[in-house]
Amino acid sequence: MNRDKTVQQVIQELLVHTDTHPDADELVAYHEGTLPTAEAQRVQDHLVACRECAALVADLEGLADPAFGADEDIPESTGELVWERVRKEIPPANVVPFRRVEIPRWVRPLAAMLLLSTMALSGWVAYLRDQVEDLSRPQLNAPILDLYPAGSTRGQGAAVQTVAADVRLFTVVLNPAGRPAFEDYALEIVDAGGAQVGSYGGLVRNAYGSFSATLSRDLLGAGDFRVRLVGIDPGGGRHTVEEYALRIQG
Repeated sequence: MNRDKTVQQVIQELLVHTDTHPDADELVAYHEGTLPTAEAQRVQDHLVACRECAALVADLEGLADPAFGADEDIPESTGELVWERVRKEIPPANVVPFRRVEIPRWVRPLAAMLLLSTMALSGWVAYLRDQVEDLSRPQLNAPILDLYPAGSTRGQGAAVQTVAADVRLFTVVLNPAGRPAFEDYALEIVDAGGAQVGSYGGLVRNAYGSFSATLSRDLLGAGDFRVRLVGIDPGGGRHTVEEYALRIQG
């Protein structure tokens, strides 16, 4: 305890910190060791987390110290007068007893799961940010591959068009053998096993009578693929117009 404190300062400190803390009687009984075990444990738990109440108990220790106020003429009943003053100044209705909150057992596992989920989500967000930045950068000299159907004049005996392993984006130009008469077209891609990789509507013929689409390695992966030009009739029927071979190196 600070020896420079006067009795008036101690009284003032005792009157300030009493809104949601143990009341004066409880602190006095705790100091004197007369509280039941459960109540003493509750007050002790509160003192661990509350500097104000811990300071009050420390000041009470000082009041009980025979050397306290040795330089002043303090009556022996000072301690009792201080606590009596506190009791009179604070109405009992304003004193909210401290309650120890018991945390349910299921809260800890839930908190751990939420922490792990947050960490996983942060990692996924970082990955997506890197992907967006990578896709936002232009790929210089991206290849344009002219695809012709096998059996056509220009496609007869032609080698399968191949995408190199270091290419991320590439454009395929679908050149039909004739001039199909559908109003709507779609692009379909299937892998070597015949499983559909993707189907995309809205394909439009350009001024040269061909169709184009920009594809990515991330979409297809490595392997052999069949690219299909599909015509859509007014009733919604789908008809394969041409089929093209494509190979993406791993």
